[in-house]
Amino acid sequence: MRIKILGDCYYCVSGLPISRPNHASNCVKMGLDMIEAIRAVREATGVNVDMRIGIHTGDVLCGVIGLRKWQYDVWSDDVTIANHMESGGMPGKVHITTSTLMQLDGKWDVEAGNGSTRDEYLREQGVETYFIIPKKKKLQELNENDVSMQEGGRGSMRVAKYLESWGADKPFAKITEGVTGKNAQLTSMALIESNLIQPRQYTCWNIRQWFAAEDIHPILLYFVNSDLEAEYHQQPDPLFKYYVACAAMIYLTMLLVQLFFMPRSVAFFVSYGAIALLFLLLLLLSWADTIWMTKIHSKGLSSVITDGPWLRLLIAIVTMSVVAAAAIITVVDCGELDAHLPVTNFSKFAVISDVISDEAFLVGSNATTALLPAGDTVSVCINDCYSLPYYLYCCLLALVACSVFLQVHFLLKFIIMLLVLILYNVTFLVLQLELFQQQPTSRSLLNEMSLPVQSAIYLAFFFITLHVIDRKVEYTSRLDFLWKTKFKSEREEVETMGGVNKILLENILPAHVALHFLSSNRRLDELYHQRYKSASVLFASIPNFFKEFYMQNDITRDGLECLRVLNEIIYDFDKLLLKPKFCAVEKIKTIGSTYMAASGLVPGQENSQQDSQHHVFVLLEFALSMISVLNQFNKESFNDFKLRMGMSHGEIIAGVVGAQKPQYDIWGNTVNLASRMDSHGIVGRIQVTEDTATVLTNHNFECVCRGPIAVKGRGNLITYFVKTSMDYGDLSTTKL
Repeated sequence: MRIKILGDCYYCVSGLPISRPNHASNCVKMGLDMIEAIRAVREATGVNVDMRIGIHTGDVLCGVIGLRKWQYDVWSDDVTIANHMESGGMPGKVHITTSTLMQLDGKWDVEAGNGSTRDEYLREQGVETYFIIPKKKKLQELNENDVSMQEGGRGSMRVAKYLESWGADKPFAKITEGVTGKNAQLTSMALIESNLIQPRQYTCWNIRQWFAAEDIHPILLYFVNSDLEAEYHQQPDPLFKYYVACAAMIYLTMLLVQLFFMPRSVAFFVSYGAIALLFLLLLLLSWADTIWMTKIHSKGLSSVITDGPWLRLLIAIVTMSVVAAAAIITVVDCGELDAHLPVTNFSKFAVISDVISDEAFLVGSNATTALLPAGDTVSVCINDCYSLPYYLYCCLLALVACSVFLQVHFLLKFIIMLLVLILYNVTFLVLQLELFQQQPTSRSLLNEMSLPVQSAIYLAFFFITLHVIDRKVEYTSRLDFLWKTKFKSEREEVETMGGVNKILLENILPAHVALHFLSSNRRLDELYHQRYKSASVLFASIPNFFKEFYMQNDITRDGLECLRVLNEIIYDFDKLLLKPKFCAVEKIKTIGSTYMAASGLVPGQENSQQDSQHHVFVLLEFALSMISVLNQFNKESFNDFKLRMGMSHGEIIAGVVGAQKPQYDIWGNTVNLASRMDSHGIVGRIQVTEDTATVLTNHNFECVCRGPIAVKGRGNLITYFVKTSMDYGDLSTTKL
């Protein structure tokens, strides 16, 4: 596992996060492969580059510290030894310790490494080292490939050709701005296709579909998840006003039937008038926002009903009840009207009898004749209540009115319709049986039964049909709600993951670099890099942290408590970056107890400010704030940590490297000088190069010349200390 890249140093471990018994062997194999790879590059390009490999085996603490620019890292004394194994090694060789050699089980031949002669720390720790003797496999094949790569062309062309032959992945090559949206679209389409595209045999009579959804009870049709059930009932019903309007239309139809074909009495006008007023009130309340919104802006009248589940349920039950009662309320008024017709002779009686019979056939009323002596009268009893079929039609309409409220639970509608059905059957078969049983029946398969019995059968069949339809509507409604909820949840999850990924990406990369990789217009085969003519780099380390404070024992839980302290320090440093005045400062990485930051890394803003060196002052002020924060931390924790800082400015190159774990980093002489200013500095001081000191002095900062010092790789350099009010002690130096 690669941990990080430190300039030209590749830092990796094996055995994390899962411990592996062959971790040492894996590191040696990778080290040998890296040496062969860099040898191939050297021979192909003609550039004299090589690698030193240092390996050590031991215990480590791993994790992430700080608030910004998280990077997985490892810490321990064994990590420090591994670092010195690399610096104390030799180019082209794998340098291992005795503890690593013991894990190899004799798989490789070794020779004496003598690392203590090249590194002081290894000598102080008494570490015995060895060099791995590589097995010469495929060496001739590798050389033949190298020769073929060297055929003709300049060095740069050979490098390009060689890199193309590697086929290395580019950082964030698969990240585009529409990835999350595309994933959400594919997820939603898969969900829709798997549920909406149903076979044609799935009708309301096919009960198999009721057992298909795992989240819905197959019989009672409620959600297994109680929270989902509560959410389903609490959802608003914008179509409720249409349900009330539909029930009102059914009531109006029943009113017309009763008005034209049923007896009209005082009870009829009173009951139907009261119900009409009730429906008028319900319609006004349900449609108030639609009718009067543009006139009196009465918003909220109907929304209270739409958003209130219990109020809707109450209105629905009341509406069902009054419509069901209206269907048979006039049955009690159906009486008999005696008509006494005078008859003088038999022939006249016959005529009257024929007329009465025709009337009975036409209107379905009872007609009874009696033959009396001449001069008397024929007593004819004519029923003023026309027929049972009209009551049956009203009852069927009442059942339909109970079913129009689609969002009412089907079990509640089942109970209400069942009670209404029982009421109707009791009325027709018990209470008013004598009134209807003598009425003529139509010629049908049920003509052997009386009309009340036929009506009961029709009502029962209609009741069952409406119940099946209600169950189908309930199942479809709940399934639709379930799909919408799942889709909403998945969409929110995708959006959340997209937001988290963006935050994590911006926490790994600077904001402008993250936008570059999230853009869909970028070229996937192009490496991100940016050259800055002037930028500032700061290295701030706490030398006494690992030398004096860090310990691995039972008290510190093998160093874990010490790392908690380091995390708090880095966290406080990172919080400074949240201040607006430090928005131009970019944290690059942490290296052990060293904090690396830079300023002036925003493309297009190099020449936007009046002072092109403004980033130098911003970074210096950030360094002074770090000193102040650490001093405050020392007071609160009773510690004595001190910062050693190095700073430089100049031309640098920034870019993102690595395909598996892309990392933003900066390179150039400016970065190397800033690192040397830190490593060759003095605790409690900010050491800068001569060019940086000149810029600071021209802007009223006081710098003190330290004089020439020997800098590794650069010879003797004249450096300066920035004079601050928080300096530890005085130095006999020359002011600039």
